[in-house]
Amino acid sequence: MNSRKDLLELSMGKLFIKLAIPAMIGMLAVGLYNMVDAIFVGQFVSSDGVGAIVLAYNVVLLNTAVSMLLAMGAMSVLSRAMGEKDQKTIDKLFGNVLFGVSILSISLTFIIYNFASPILSFVGATDDILLLGTRYLKIISLGFIFSALGPALNFLIRGEGRMKVAMKIIISGTLINIILDPILIKVFGMGIEGAALATIIAQFCVAVGDVIYFKSGKSIIKISRKSFRMSFDIMPKILNVGFSGMVMQIMPAIQMSIMFKVLSSKGGNDSVNIMGASYRVMMFAFITLWGIAQGVQPIIGANYGAKQYLRVKKAYLTYTKISTGVAGGLWLLFMIFPKTILSWFITDPALAQLGIGRFRIFLMIFILYGIMSMSIVFFQGIGKGSKAAMLVMGRQILFFIPIVLILPQIIGETGAWLAMPLGDLLTIILSCFLVSKEFIALNKNIKDNNIVKLVKAEC
Repeated sequence: MNSRKDLLELSMGKLFIKLAIPAMIGMLAVGLYNMVDAIFVGQFVSSDGVGAIVLAYNVVLLNTAVSMLLAMGAMSVLSRAMGEKDQKTIDKLFGNVLFGVSILSISLTFIIYNFASPILSFVGATDDILLLGTRYLKIISLGFIFSALGPALNFLIRGEGRMKVAMKIIISGTLINIILDPILIKVFGMGIEGAALATIIAQFCVAVGDVIYFKSGKSIIKISRKSFRMSFDIMPKILNVGFSGMVMQIMPAIQMSIMFKVLSSKGGNDSVNIMGASYRVMMFAFITLWGIAQGVQPIIGANYGAKQYLRVKKAYLTYTKISTGVAGGLWLLFMIFPKTILSWFITDPALAQLGIGRFRIFLMIFILYGIMSMSIVFFQGIGKGSKAAMLVMGRQILFFIPIVLILPQIIGETGAWLAMPLGDLLTIILSCFLVSKEFIALNKNIKDNNIVKLVKAEC
Protein backbone atom coordinates (compact mmCIF):
# COMPACT_ATOMS: atom_id res chain seq x y z
CA MET A 1 0.00 0.00 0.00
CA ASN A 2 1.96 3.03 -1.23
CA SER A 3 -0.76 5.34 0.08
CA ARG A 4 -0.36 3.92 3.59
CA LYS A 5 3.41 4.32 3.49
CA ASP A 6 3.09 7.93 2.34
CA LEU A 7 0.63 8.78 5.11
CA LEU A 8 2.91 7.30 7.77
CA GLU A 9 6.30 8.46 6.52
CA LEU A 10 6.23 11.50 4.21
CA SER A 11 6.97 14.95 5.65
CA MET A 12 4.03 17.25 6.38
CA GLY A 13 5.17 19.61 3.61
CA LYS A 14 5.13 16.87 0.97
CA LEU A 15 1.79 15.57 2.26
CA PHE A 16 0.34 19.07 2.05
CA ILE A 17 1.27 19.24 -1.63
CA LYS A 18 0.08 15.70 -2.30
CA LEU A 19 -3.13 15.70 -0.23
CA ALA A 20 -4.23 19.10 1.06
CA ILE A 21 -3.85 21.16 -2.12
CA PRO A 22 -5.82 18.69 -4.30
CA ALA A 23 -8.40 18.32 -1.49
CA MET A 24 -8.75 22.09 -1.23
CA ILE A 25 -9.18 22.44 -5.01
CA GLY A 26 -11.69 19.58 -5.00
CA MET A 27 -13.73 21.11 -2.18
CA LEU A 28 -13.68 24.48 -3.92
CA ALA A 29 -15.06 22.73 -6.98
CA VAL A 30 -17.85 21.29 -4.82
CA GLY A 31 -18.62 24.75 -3.46
CA LEU A 32 -18.79 26.17 -6.97
CA TYR A 33 -22.00 24.21 -7.70
CA ASN A 34 -24.23 26.45 -5.61
CA MET A 35 -21.98 29.48 -5.96
CA VAL A 36 -22.22 29.35 -9.76
CA ASP A 37 -25.98 28.70 -9.63
CA ALA A 38 -26.42 31.77 -7.42
CA ILE A 39 -24.24 33.99 -9.64
CA PHE A 40 -25.97 33.03 -12.90
CA VAL A 41 -29.44 33.23 -11.36
CA GLY A 42 -28.57 36.62 -9.83
CA GLN A 43 -27.46 37.92 -13.23
CA PHE A 44 -30.07 36.27 -15.48
CA VAL A 45 -33.15 35.87 -13.23
CA SER A 46 -33.31 38.28 -10.25
CA SER A 47 -31.97 39.11 -6.79
CA ASP A 48 -34.94 37.23 -5.35
CA GLY A 49 -33.64 34.21 -7.27
CA VAL A 50 -30.43 34.32 -5.21
CA GLY A 51 -32.47 34.35 -2.00
CA ALA A 52 -34.55 31.47 -3.37
CA ILE A 53 -31.47 29.35 -4.12
CA VAL A 54 -29.94 30.04 -0.70
CA LEU A 55 -33.15 29.05 1.10
CA ALA A 56 -33.57 25.99 -1.13
CA TYR A 57 -29.95 25.10 -0.41
CA ASN A 58 -30.82 24.90 3.29
CA VAL A 59 -33.26 22.12 2.37
CA VAL A 60 -30.79 20.47 -0.03
CA LEU A 61 -28.40 20.26 2.94
CA LEU A 62 -30.65 17.51 4.31
CA ASN A 63 -29.61 15.35 1.36
CA THR A 64 -25.98 16.34 1.81
CA ALA A 65 -26.35 15.29 5.45
CA VAL A 66 -27.45 11.83 4.31
CA SER A 67 -24.30 11.63 2.21
CA MET A 68 -22.02 12.83 5.01
CA LEU A 69 -23.55 10.48 7.59
CA LEU A 70 -21.99 7.56 5.73
CA ALA A 71 -19.22 9.27 3.72
CA MET A 72 -17.30 10.96 6.54
CA GLY A 73 -17.72 7.98 8.82
CA ALA A 74 -16.50 5.58 6.13
CA MET A 75 -13.59 7.89 5.31
CA SER A 76 -12.45 7.87 8.94
CA VAL A 77 -12.84 4.08 9.22
CA LEU A 78 -10.92 3.63 5.96
CA SER A 79 -7.91 5.74 6.97
CA ARG A 80 -7.63 4.05 10.39
CA ALA A 81 -8.03 0.59 8.81
CA MET A 82 -5.19 1.46 6.42
CA GLY A 83 -2.99 2.30 9.40
CA GLU A 84 -3.94 -1.02 11.04
CA LYS A 85 -3.58 -3.00 7.74
CA ASP A 86 -7.19 -4.23 8.10
CA GLN A 87 -8.08 -5.12 4.49
CA LYS A 88 -11.24 -6.98 5.53
CA THR A 89 -12.79 -3.78 6.89
CA ILE A 90 -11.57 -1.73 3.91
CA ASP A 91 -13.34 -3.99 1.41
CA LYS A 92 -16.69 -3.69 3.21
CA LEU A 93 -16.95 0.09 2.94
CA PHE A 94 -18.02 0.47 -0.71
CA GLY A 95 -21.28 -1.47 -0.31
CA ASN A 96 -22.27 0.31 2.89
CA VAL A 97 -21.81 3.73 1.29
CA LEU A 98 -23.44 2.76 -2.03
CA PHE A 99 -26.62 1.23 -0.65
CA GLY A 100 -26.96 3.27 2.51
CA VAL A 101 -26.77 6.59 0.67
CA SER A 102 -29.02 5.44 -2.18
CA ILE A 103 -31.83 4.24 0.09
CA LEU A 104 -31.83 7.38 2.23
CA SER A 105 -31.61 9.79 -0.74
CA ILE A 106 -34.47 8.19 -2.66
CA SER A 107 -36.66 8.40 0.46
CA LEU A 108 -35.78 12.08 0.87
CA THR A 109 -36.58 12.81 -2.80
CA PHE A 110 -40.16 11.63 -2.30
CA ILE A 111 -40.64 13.88 0.75
CA ILE A 112 -39.01 17.04 -0.62
CA TYR A 113 -40.61 16.90 -4.08
CA ASN A 114 -44.12 16.56 -2.67
CA PHE A 115 -43.76 19.11 0.13
CA ALA A 116 -41.32 21.65 -1.38
CA SER A 117 -43.50 24.73 -0.91
CA PRO A 118 -44.52 24.22 2.75
CA ILE A 119 -40.95 23.26 3.65
CA LEU A 120 -39.56 26.45 2.09
CA SER A 121 -42.27 28.51 3.74
CA PHE A 122 -41.25 26.98 7.07
CA VAL A 123 -37.61 27.99 6.60
CA GLY A 124 -38.54 31.60 5.91
CA ALA A 125 -39.36 31.94 2.18
CA THR A 126 -42.13 34.38 1.21
CA ASP A 127 -43.60 35.98 -1.94
CA ASP A 128 -41.39 35.67 -5.07
CA ILE A 129 -38.61 33.98 -3.13
CA LEU A 130 -41.05 31.21 -2.17
CA LEU A 131 -42.30 30.75 -5.75
CA LEU A 132 -38.81 30.67 -7.27
CA GLY A 133 -37.45 28.47 -4.48
CA THR A 134 -40.23 25.90 -4.94
CA ARG A 135 -39.56 25.66 -8.68
CA TYR A 136 -35.82 25.18 -8.05
CA LEU A 137 -36.21 22.70 -5.19
CA LYS A 138 -38.68 20.43 -6.99
CA ILE A 139 -36.30 19.91 -9.90
CA ILE A 140 -33.11 19.51 -7.90
CA SER A 141 -34.73 16.99 -5.54
CA LEU A 142 -35.14 14.59 -8.48
CA GLY A 143 -31.35 14.26 -8.62
CA PHE A 144 -30.77 13.73 -4.90
CA ILE A 145 -29.41 10.22 -5.40
CA PHE A 146 -26.60 11.55 -7.63
CA SER A 147 -25.84 14.63 -5.51
CA ALA A 148 -25.44 12.37 -2.45
CA LEU A 149 -23.77 9.33 -4.02
CA GLY A 150 -21.15 11.29 -5.98
CA PRO A 151 -19.63 13.12 -2.98
CA ALA A 152 -20.00 10.04 -0.71
CA LEU A 153 -17.98 7.75 -2.98
CA ASN A 154 -15.54 10.61 -3.61
CA PHE A 155 -14.88 10.78 0.14
CA LEU A 156 -13.78 7.13 0.04
CA ILE A 157 -11.29 8.01 -2.68
CA ARG A 158 -9.96 10.83 -0.48
CA GLY A 159 -9.86 8.51 2.52
CA GLU A 160 -7.32 6.27 0.81
CA GLY A 161 -5.14 9.30 0.04
CA ARG A 162 -5.99 9.61 -3.69
CA MET A 163 -6.75 13.30 -3.47
CA LYS A 164 -5.73 14.12 -7.05
CA VAL A 165 -8.07 11.46 -8.45
CA ALA A 166 -10.93 12.74 -6.28
CA MET A 167 -10.15 16.32 -7.30
CA LYS A 168 -10.19 15.55 -11.04
CA ILE A 169 -13.57 13.83 -10.80
CA ILE A 170 -15.11 16.72 -8.85
CA ILE A 171 -13.63 19.38 -11.14
CA SER A 172 -15.04 17.63 -14.21
CA GLY A 173 -18.52 17.88 -12.68
CA THR A 174 -18.03 21.53 -11.78
CA LEU A 175 -16.93 22.42 -15.32
CA ILE A 176 -20.01 20.68 -16.72
CA ASN A 177 -22.18 22.69 -14.32
CA ILE A 178 -20.51 26.00 -15.26
CA ILE A 179 -20.96 25.27 -18.98
CA LEU A 180 -24.59 24.16 -18.67
CA ASP A 181 -25.81 26.92 -16.33
CA PRO A 182 -25.88 29.84 -18.81
CA ILE A 183 -27.02 27.55 -21.64
CA LEU A 184 -30.01 26.16 -19.75
CA ILE A 185 -30.88 29.35 -17.81
CA LYS A 186 -30.48 31.93 -20.58
CA VAL A 187 -30.17 30.28 -24.02
CA PHE A 188 -32.96 27.73 -23.51
CA GLY A 189 -34.93 30.13 -21.31
CA MET A 190 -35.42 27.63 -18.49
CA GLY A 191 -34.70 30.21 -15.77
CA ILE A 192 -34.11 28.93 -12.25
CA GLU A 193 -35.15 25.39 -13.26
CA GLY A 194 -32.21 25.39 -15.70
CA ALA A 195 -29.79 25.98 -12.82
CA ALA A 196 -31.22 22.97 -10.97
CA LEU A 197 -31.04 20.74 -14.06
CA ALA A 198 -27.41 21.76 -14.75
CA THR A 199 -26.48 20.74 -11.21
CA ILE A 200 -28.19 17.34 -11.54
CA ILE A 201 -26.41 16.50 -14.80
CA ALA A 202 -23.05 17.54 -13.35
CA GLN A 203 -23.50 15.50 -10.19
CA PHE A 204 -24.57 12.45 -12.21
CA CYS A 205 -21.24 12.71 -14.06
CA VAL A 206 -19.35 12.83 -10.73
CA ALA A 207 -21.08 9.67 -9.50
CA VAL A 208 -20.22 7.87 -12.75
CA GLY A 209 -16.59 9.01 -12.48
CA ASP A 210 -16.34 7.64 -8.92
CA VAL A 211 -17.69 4.22 -9.94
CA ILE A 212 -15.29 4.04 -12.92
CA TYR A 213 -12.36 4.63 -10.55
CA PHE A 214 -13.40 1.86 -8.15
CA LYS A 215 -13.96 -0.55 -11.04
CA SER A 216 -10.52 0.27 -12.52
CA GLY A 217 -8.68 -1.84 -9.93
CA LYS A 218 -6.51 1.11 -8.81
CA SER A 219 -8.33 1.52 -5.50
CA ILE A 220 -7.24 0.00 -2.18
CA ILE A 221 -10.87 -1.14 -1.90
CA LYS A 222 -11.23 -4.41 -3.80
CA ILE A 223 -14.52 -4.56 -5.70
CA SER A 224 -16.23 -7.96 -5.93
CA ARG A 225 -19.73 -9.38 -5.64
CA LYS A 226 -19.48 -9.03 -1.87
CA SER A 227 -18.92 -5.28 -2.31
CA PHE A 228 -22.52 -4.81 -3.46
CA ARG A 229 -24.14 -5.51 -0.11
CA MET A 230 -24.43 -3.96 3.33
CA SER A 231 -22.04 -5.09 6.08
CA PHE A 232 -23.81 -4.18 9.29
CA ASP A 233 -20.91 -5.20 11.57
CA ILE A 234 -18.91 -2.06 10.67
CA MET A 235 -21.90 0.28 10.58
CA PRO A 236 -21.56 1.41 14.24
CA LYS A 237 -17.99 2.57 13.53
CA ILE A 238 -19.17 4.50 10.47
CA LEU A 239 -22.11 6.11 12.23
CA ASN A 240 -20.08 7.08 15.30
CA VAL A 241 -17.97 9.48 13.25
CA GLY A 242 -20.49 10.09 10.47
CA PHE A 243 -23.02 11.53 12.90
CA SER A 244 -20.87 14.65 13.31
CA GLY A 245 -20.69 15.01 9.52
CA MET A 246 -24.46 14.72 9.26
CA VAL A 247 -25.00 17.24 12.03
CA MET A 248 -22.58 19.60 10.29
CA GLN A 249 -24.88 19.62 7.26
CA ILE A 250 -28.26 19.67 9.01
CA MET A 251 -27.47 22.34 11.57
CA PRO A 252 -26.75 25.12 9.01
CA ALA A 253 -30.22 24.55 7.58
CA ILE A 254 -31.75 25.13 11.01
CA GLN A 255 -29.33 27.94 11.73
CA MET A 256 -30.04 29.86 8.54
CA SER A 257 -33.78 29.25 8.72
CA ILE A 258 -33.85 31.02 12.07
CA MET A 259 -31.53 33.74 10.74
CA PHE A 260 -33.72 34.41 7.69
CA LYS A 261 -36.87 34.55 9.81
CA VAL A 262 -35.29 37.09 12.15
CA LEU A 263 -33.89 39.17 9.27
CA SER A 264 -37.19 39.06 7.40
CA SER A 265 -39.00 40.49 10.41
CA LYS A 266 -36.32 43.11 11.16
CA GLY A 267 -35.15 44.19 7.70
CA GLY A 268 -37.44 42.66 5.04
CA ASN A 269 -36.44 41.05 1.73
CA ASP A 270 -33.47 43.40 1.21
CA SER A 271 -31.79 42.03 4.34
CA VAL A 272 -32.64 38.46 3.30
CA ASN A 273 -31.06 38.98 -0.13
CA ILE A 274 -27.91 40.57 1.35
CA MET A 275 -27.62 37.69 3.81
CA GLY A 276 -28.16 35.23 0.96
CA ALA A 277 -25.18 36.66 -0.92
CA SER A 278 -23.03 36.98 2.24
CA TYR A 279 -23.78 33.43 3.32
CA ARG A 280 -22.90 32.09 -0.15
CA VAL A 281 -19.53 33.85 0.03
CA MET A 282 -18.84 32.64 3.57
CA MET A 283 -19.71 29.02 2.75
CA PHE A 284 -17.62 29.04 -0.42
CA ALA A 285 -14.62 30.52 1.42
CA PHE A 286 -15.06 28.11 4.33
CA ILE A 287 -14.93 25.22 1.87
CA THR A 288 -11.33 26.27 1.12
CA LEU A 289 -10.46 25.68 4.78
CA TRP A 290 -12.55 22.53 4.89
CA GLY A 291 -10.61 21.22 1.88
CA ILE A 292 -7.32 21.66 3.76
CA ALA A 293 -8.88 19.88 6.73
CA GLN A 294 -10.03 17.00 4.50
CA GLY A 295 -6.44 16.69 3.29
CA VAL A 296 -5.16 16.18 6.84
CA GLN A 297 -7.91 13.74 7.90
CA PRO A 298 -6.35 10.63 6.26
CA ILE A 299 -2.96 11.58 7.78
CA ILE A 300 -4.42 11.87 11.28
CA GLY A 301 -6.51 8.70 10.90
CA ALA A 302 -3.75 6.50 9.46
CA ASN A 303 -1.14 7.62 11.99
CA TYR A 304 -3.58 7.27 14.88
CA GLY A 305 -4.39 3.73 13.70
CA ALA A 306 -0.66 2.98 13.48
CA LYS A 307 -0.14 4.48 16.98
CA GLN A 308 2.19 7.20 15.66
CA TYR A 309 0.74 9.79 18.01
CA LEU A 310 3.56 12.32 17.62
CA ARG A 311 2.76 12.61 13.89
CA VAL A 312 -0.92 13.02 14.76
CA LYS A 313 -0.07 16.10 16.84
CA LYS A 314 2.36 17.41 14.24
CA ALA A 315 -0.23 17.06 11.46
CA TYR A 316 -2.85 18.98 13.41
CA LEU A 317 -0.51 21.83 14.39
CA THR A 318 1.10 22.17 10.95
CA TYR A 319 -2.14 22.21 9.03
CA THR A 320 -3.83 24.56 11.53
CA LYS A 321 -1.09 27.14 10.91
CA ILE A 322 -1.49 26.79 7.14
CA SER A 323 -5.28 26.98 7.35
CA THR A 324 -5.12 30.09 9.53
CA GLY A 325 -2.81 31.77 7.01
CA VAL A 326 -5.24 31.03 4.15
CA ALA A 327 -8.17 32.27 6.26
CA GLY A 328 -6.27 35.49 6.96
CA GLY A 329 -5.76 36.15 3.25
CA LEU A 330 -9.44 35.60 2.49
CA TRP A 331 -10.47 37.77 5.45
CA LEU A 332 -8.44 40.67 4.05
CA LEU A 333 -10.26 40.39 0.71
CA PHE A 334 -13.63 40.43 2.49
CA MET A 335 -12.74 43.52 4.49
CA ILE A 336 -11.24 45.45 1.53
CA PHE A 337 -13.60 44.54 -1.34
CA PRO A 338 -17.08 43.91 0.15
CA LYS A 339 -19.05 45.84 -2.48
CA THR A 340 -17.27 44.14 -5.38
CA ILE A 341 -17.96 40.70 -3.91
CA LEU A 342 -21.62 41.47 -3.19
CA SER A 343 -22.03 42.77 -6.75
CA TRP A 344 -21.37 39.27 -8.09
CA PHE A 345 -24.79 38.32 -6.74
CA ILE A 346 -26.65 41.64 -6.44
CA THR A 347 -27.16 43.70 -9.61
CA ASP A 348 -28.75 46.65 -7.75
CA PRO A 349 -25.83 49.00 -6.82
CA ALA A 350 -27.83 50.63 -4.01
CA LEU A 351 -28.56 47.25 -2.41
CA ALA A 352 -24.90 46.20 -2.72
CA GLN A 353 -23.87 49.48 -1.07
CA LEU A 354 -26.37 48.88 1.73
CA GLY A 355 -24.82 45.47 2.40
CA ILE A 356 -21.19 46.59 2.89
CA GLY A 357 -21.28 47.10 6.66
CA ARG A 358 -23.39 44.01 7.26
CA PHE A 359 -21.09 41.88 5.11
CA ARG A 360 -18.06 42.99 7.16
CA ILE A 361 -19.81 42.24 10.45
CA PHE A 362 -20.87 38.79 9.25
CA LEU A 363 -17.31 37.80 8.26
CA MET A 364 -15.32 39.66 10.90
CA ILE A 365 -13.81 36.57 12.62
CA PHE A 366 -13.33 34.46 9.50
CA ILE A 367 -9.58 34.71 10.12
CA LEU A 368 -10.01 32.18 12.99
CA TYR A 369 -12.10 29.65 11.08
CA GLY A 370 -9.10 27.44 10.26
CA ILE A 371 -8.82 26.49 13.94
CA MET A 372 -12.46 25.46 14.03
CA SER A 373 -12.43 23.34 10.86
CA MET A 374 -9.17 21.61 11.77
CA SER A 375 -10.41 20.75 15.27
CA ILE A 376 -13.58 19.12 13.93
CA VAL A 377 -11.62 16.98 11.47
CA PHE A 378 -9.03 16.13 14.14
CA PHE A 379 -11.67 14.43 16.28
CA GLN A 380 -13.24 12.74 13.26
CA GLY A 381 -9.82 11.41 12.24
CA ILE A 382 -9.11 9.78 15.61
CA GLY A 383 -12.59 8.27 15.72
CA LYS A 384 -14.01 10.50 18.47
CA GLY A 385 -17.13 11.60 16.64
CA SER A 386 -18.93 12.74 19.80
CA LYS A 387 -16.42 15.56 20.35
CA ALA A 388 -16.60 16.57 16.70
CA ALA A 389 -20.39 16.63 16.99
CA MET A 390 -20.11 18.72 20.16
CA LEU A 391 -18.18 21.39 18.25
CA VAL A 392 -20.58 21.34 15.33
CA MET A 393 -23.68 21.54 17.53
CA GLY A 394 -22.01 24.14 19.75
CA ARG A 395 -21.38 26.34 16.74
CA GLN A 396 -24.75 26.01 15.09
CA ILE A 397 -27.20 25.40 17.95
CA LEU A 398 -25.87 25.82 21.48
CA PHE A 399 -24.27 29.24 21.00
CA PHE A 400 -25.94 30.64 17.90
CA ILE A 401 -29.65 30.20 18.69
CA PRO A 402 -29.70 32.03 22.06
CA ILE A 403 -27.68 34.90 20.56
CA VAL A 404 -29.81 35.29 17.42
CA LEU A 405 -33.05 35.20 19.40
CA ILE A 406 -31.97 37.58 22.18
CA LEU A 407 -29.52 40.08 20.67
CA PRO A 408 -31.82 41.46 17.89
CA GLN A 409 -34.41 42.23 20.54
CA ILE A 410 -31.85 44.46 22.26
CA ILE A 411 -29.98 46.18 19.38
CA GLY A 412 -32.20 45.43 16.38
CA GLU A 413 -31.19 43.99 13.01
CA THR A 414 -27.44 44.37 13.72
CA GLY A 415 -27.86 41.74 16.45
CA ALA A 416 -28.86 39.16 13.83
CA TRP A 417 -25.74 39.89 11.78
CA LEU A 418 -23.57 39.57 14.91
CA ALA A 419 -25.09 36.24 15.98
CA MET A 420 -23.02 33.93 13.79
CA PRO A 421 -19.57 35.52 14.37
CA LEU A 422 -20.15 35.64 18.13
CA GLY A 423 -21.35 32.02 18.19
CA ASP A 424 -18.36 30.93 16.11
CA LEU A 425 -15.94 32.73 18.43
CA LEU A 426 -17.30 30.77 21.40
CA THR A 427 -16.99 27.54 19.39
CA ILE A 428 -13.34 28.28 18.56
CA ILE A 429 -12.61 28.80 22.28
CA LEU A 430 -14.31 25.46 23.04
CA SER A 431 -12.35 23.68 20.28
CA CYS A 432 -9.03 24.92 21.69
CA PHE A 433 -9.99 23.56 25.11
CA LEU A 434 -11.03 20.13 23.79
CA VAL A 435 -7.96 19.72 21.56
CA SER A 436 -5.67 20.69 24.46
CA LYS A 437 -7.24 17.95 26.60
CA GLU A 438 -6.82 15.42 23.78
CA PHE A 439 -3.16 16.40 23.38
CA ILE A 440 -2.59 15.55 27.05
CA ALA A 441 -3.93 12.04 26.34
CA LEU A 442 -1.76 11.74 23.22
CA ASN A 443 1.31 12.79 25.22
CA LYS A 444 0.60 10.00 27.68
CA ASN A 445 0.28 7.50 24.82
CA ILE A 446 3.59 8.72 23.35
CA LYS A 447 5.29 8.27 26.74
CA ASP A 448 3.82 4.77 27.17
CA ASN A 449 4.94 3.75 23.66
CA ASN A 450 8.48 4.95 24.38
CA ILE A 451 8.58 2.89 27.59
CA VAL A 452 7.41 -0.23 25.70
CA LYS A 453 10.07 0.32 23.01
CA LEU A 454 12.76 0.76 25.68
CA VAL A 455 11.74 -2.46 27.46
CA LYS A 456 11.77 -4.39 24.17
CA ALA A 457 15.20 -3.00 23.31
CA GLU A 458 16.61 -4.08 26.67
CA CYS A 459 15.13 -7.56 26.27
